[in-house]
Amino acid sequence: MNIAVFSDKFSGTLTAKEALNTIKDVFKASDINAEFFSVTDGGEGSTQIFKEYGFEQFEVFKSFNCDEIEVEVESLNINGLEYFESAQLVGINSTKETLEINSASLSEVVQKVDILGTGGSKTVDFGVGLLSKIGIDFLSNGERIVNPTPKDFPLINNVKAVDFYPEISIKVLADTTIPLLGNNSAYDVFGPQKGLNNEFIKQHKEEAERIIELLAKELSLDLNPYEQLSGAAGGLSFCLHQILGCEINSGSKYFLEATKLSKKVKEYEIGVFCEGKFDESSFEGKIIGELLKNFNGKSYFLGGQYKVGDEKLFTNIFECGEAGLNDPKGTLKIATNNLIKELR
Repeated sequence: MNIAVFSDKFSGTLTAKEALNTIKDVFKASDINAEFFSVTDGGEGSTQIFKEYGFEQFEVFKSFNCDEIEVEVESLNINGLEYFESAQLVGINSTKETLEINSASLSEVVQKVDILGTGGSKTVDFGVGLLSKIGIDFLSNGERIVNPTPKDFPLINNVKAVDFYPEISIKVLADTTIPLLGNNSAYDVFGPQKGLNNEFIKQHKEEAERIIELLAKELSLDLNPYEQLSGAAGGLSFCLHQILGCEINSGSKYFLEATKLSKKVKEYEIGVFCEGKFDESSFEGKIIGELLKNFNGKSYFLGGQYKVGDEKLFTNIFECGEAGLNDPKGTLKIATNNLIKELR
């Protein structure tokens, strides 16, 4: 059997590498040979995963994250261009509440790197914090709000461009095609993961739409928050692409091309696809969904939870279930053993 195992992170429990090492141990004990690949769509942990494919460090530098703590971060050299993972500064591991976090900490990074991987963020400010650092004032009854965060959105009733001449020309990698606003918005899909309830999400979408209209009028731009790829990293991709004019691409497709995995995936008869939760959003630009589109053999889901109504997407499904949240490695071993029984 020609088997490949592909794993994204299991958000909040296991990194892609930790998941693969757990699966490897079970395969080895059962004398099952396979090749193992960590995969990413540019979100949290993407820096480490790119390193596994031979891409080297570009530089290490200190920067303040969204918790206003100075941290050491790194960028990579990917085919001669400097790559940076935004989750290093606005990631889900922030100790602050979602409404108190913005994208301001990225203001220096976006002016120095060539490629920005988005995803795995905790912010939902669609770039307001970043804009406030590079020449846009967000006002409440004529008074400038210093360092605006989502909790300030209801107060914002005007915006002014002050010395707003940004020279940012980076390539933005979106980890999802989901739009910022609309019925199936980034806030609806990812908001609950960031601790937001349905009532707040509805209100936040209204506030975001109102502020976007203010920005469109002040900057004389035709802004479309319902466009695909605009919802990555809490809408940061919307800001960078539509307001700042940066090129935007699918993070998954970029990863598959940069690592040449898009061609290699076709070589295998059996594919095992792993992530913490497989749901409808997995087909909205996420790496496991993109891999499935490129795969021709028998496919198996092995991971935390399977939340899609159609179970025919895979040859078979092996879940850790809710118990995996408390014992991710133990339940993953059990699920892997059940998979192996079918592979024999």
